[in-house]
Amino acid sequence: MSLLPAQLLLPQQTVSKPGAILNLTSAAAGFGRRGLIVHGASLRRSGTLDAMLERCPAEASLRTWQHDGGEPTVGAVEALRAELKRERPDWVAAVGGGSVIDLAKAAAGLVDAPQSAAFYQTHNAEIPPATLPFIAAPSTAGTGSEATVVAVLTDPERTLKQSIRHPSYMPRLVILDSDLLAGCPPATVAAAGLDAFIQAYESYTSRHATPFTRALSELALVRIAHSLLPLYQGDPRAAADMLEASYVAGLALSHARLGVIHGLAHPLGARTGVAHGLVCALCLPACLAFNRGAIQGDLDELKARHGIDVEAQVDAWLSAMRLPNAFAGKAIRDIDDAVRETLASGSTAANPRPVSAEDAAALLSAVLNGTK
Repeated sequence: MSLLPAQLLLPQQTVSKPGAILNLTSAAAGFGRRGLIVHGASLRRSGTLDAMLERCPAEASLRTWQHDGGEPTVGAVEALRAELKRERPDWVAAVGGGSVIDLAKAAAGLVDAPQSAAFYQTHNAEIPPATLPFIAAPSTAGTGSEATVVAVLTDPERTLKQSIRHPSYMPRLVILDSDLLAGCPPATVAAAGLDAFIQAYESYTSRHATPFTRALSELALVRIAHSLLPLYQGDPRAAADMLEASYVAGLALSHARLGVIHGLAHPLGARTGVAHGLVCALCLPACLAFNRGAIQGDLDELKARHGIDVEAQVDAWLSAMRLPNAFAGKAIRDIDDAVRETLASGSTAANPRPVSAEDAAALLSAVLNGTK
């Protein structure tokens, strides 16, 4: 087995330091003087956006774009693309959760593409390279999108949640500022942290994992296991650990891909509206049971070396955080479409055990019924 992935893509620069976000505009000066900052509402409410703008160099020209919450939709991407076409900034920065980062990443990457985001979701067409330098600063510890070449987008009209990707989508600059996690609601901490842990687990057991990516996945698993509950309970000292672990898990999954949990999570999330991280956590028991024969050695190694039992750890978090079975009372009418989307997912293709249509249907039923 090769030590490295066939293609290694890393952010050009990563800054991990409390307060670093206040110097974003200075750090971006090397890309040009005209920038656009995409952000969520909390950045303005907290006063952090104003503090950032106050430190803006006199010669810089900045505009801001607020994402008002929810999943990043293809419609929102097109609206932001239109703004970028009008303004023609020298760089784009996303300061926010995974939705903000994916929205800005897709819009910046597709600004001069000939087709829409919705087109590239479902057509096997070549995406042109991104031309705008992209900067990412996460305000949640979860998706790891600041360290990937992927943008996950939702199309409400088609009830579709699917990614687009290109090697050029890797951020040029990543800012990991644990101060950005201050005031993050506990429910968001929980969902984001569960997502990060399961991303680390799935990239660890992926059929595309290499010694390099497994080392990253393992680092993230151990750090999240020790840090998620303290952060949820309000310990600010855990913020930097969770933020860095989420970033490292993102690097791992960007190269190793994931597994059937994430293959199921996108169609389930699009149809039920349940938070992505919680969807992944609820998918874990059935998917782990399905894969156990192929990954038992990996599970034993994690338990022997670090005392981590993946399934027991997630169960303990769900109990401690009082997270209910969000699928209770929910059903999927278009099960055949959900199965097709699961099988079409690159995450499912990376699963350590092959997944058939019958397997996908059985897993969807087990997840929705809370069984293994």
